[in-house]
Amino acid sequence: MQPKIVINGRFLTQRMVGVQRFAIEVTKVIDRLIESGEYAGLNGRVEILAPSAARDFPLRNIPVRRCGNGGGYFWEQFELPFFAGGNLLLNFCSLGPVIRRNQIVVIHDATPKARPQNFTKLFCAVYNFLIPRLCRRALCIATVSEFSRSELAKWYGADINKIKVCYVGADHMARIVPDNSIVDRLGLKDRKFFLGVGAGNNKNAETVAAAMKKAGLNDTLLLITGYRNAIVNGQAVEIDSDNVRPTGYVSDQELRSLMEHALALVSPSRYEGFGLPPVEGMSVGCPAVVSNTPAMIEICGDAALHCDADDVDGLARLLRILHDDPVRRAELATSGRARAARYTWERTARTLIELCAQYGGIRMPVRAPVSPAALATSK
Repeated sequence: MQPKIVINGRFLTQRMVGVQRFAIEVTKVIDRLIESGEYAGLNGRVEILAPSAARDFPLRNIPVRRCGNGGGYFWEQFELPFFAGGNLLLNFCSLGPVIRRNQIVVIHDATPKARPQNFTKLFCAVYNFLIPRLCRRALCIATVSEFSRSELAKWYGADINKIKVCYVGADHMARIVPDNSIVDRLGLKDRKFFLGVGAGNNKNAETVAAAMKKAGLNDTLLLITGYRNAIVNGQAVEIDSDNVRPTGYVSDQELRSLMEHALALVSPSRYEGFGLPPVEGMSVGCPAVVSNTPAMIEICGDAALHCDADDVDGLARLLRILHDDPVRRAELATSGRARAARYTWERTARTLIELCAQYGGIRMPVRAPVSPAALATSK
């Protein structure tokens, strides 16, 4: 019997942030590609193994099988490899069981090693113990940018020839219907605001606040969305400014609305592997201001404005331009949409499926895909 592809479903017990978004969207696309008939050889040969507390994830062709009694790191390191048996294990969220060789692991970045100050000591200790061992033992490592590929080799000693780039998608934003009620709820009607996505220290909101003050943008708010996990991110940086308004967690629908109403999404982060929020914003026409770090230059190109992460004066100049110049905002909205269109979840999923075929001995006879009309009729 041919081996199956077993997806590590620990993400179904976690709050959805960047890597969990990756896991959910890629799995949905794999399910759709099986449904279309294009990857007919995978039909009945992909399943998700998840802890007993996993939430439901209704798919047409990929079942969720709950197993084991534990959760978290314990389940992932000890129970998951037992229940996966001899099948190929596919891990989307940077970790997998270190005792296992027959696996592919998507490691998103080297932040715990390159920027340990962004996280708690416990989080860094766990990741910095597991990741180099996964890099050595796994059949293949995938990552989300050429920059991350080089960083995993630099910080974790990974064989760069064993690391493949799959990128990240942003086209899920097109399916999201904006919830404009958040604009009224936050008192933003007829107010100018910049948007920051993510509450971690790495997002550098304090520099954005200082730049807004430097630019004299007293009529403009800085909204910072996102859930902060104290176990992962540690102590928050306090920002003393009346113009900064944390919103906490917002839904996808609310986030899209904020992106559509913001002057720009501002993300001068000090370190990223890919930087999904700016690309999500660009995909719906929100201009982006990002740092000039290698990943942001690679991913956003000249479709975003760039500055040094800690250059308050330079960032103030860019914010003033976007505040005052609707023509420049419109130009960036157009170029941003075009750039973001490069990054699709189907591209990512296809890359990972091909890696499963290449490294895991998964034979996948392909037939012509079913037409969209026929597929819709079958549902």
